[in-house]
Amino acid sequence: MATPLGAAADTMEPSIELNLRPRVCTLADNDATCNTTVRAQWRSKKNESLCLVIVDQPQIRHCWEEHNEGLYSVEVSFSQDLVVQLRDTELDRVLASQAIAVIRKALQFRRKRRQPWSIFF
Repeated sequence: MATPLGAAADTMEPSIELNLRPRVCTLADNDATCNTTVRAQWRSKKNESLCLVIVDQPQIRHCWEEHNEGLYSVEVSFSQDLVVQLRDTELDRVLASQAIAVIRKALQFRRKRRQPWSIFF
């Protein structure tokens, strides 16, 4: 018996969608950490009881009971990629996960492209 196309498409879609802002934090040469407000927004097709946690920062946790969407903003400081997870309320299963990448500028390795001489100078 063939499966309807709609049913096959539903099984392929993620049940919980997690979006983070910002997606990237760029550090200048003199910066050691990113200090920013992280905005996490999630959506589900059905009501969920879950908690948002930041890996390596256990003091940051926000939970929802029987909701199908949520929004949470928090000020954080981090020097490595920041991983944000949605977990079940017992914190056993990861339901969704995203990371904010830390990019360090490397200006000291750039070389000038112009030749040291010019017939116009």
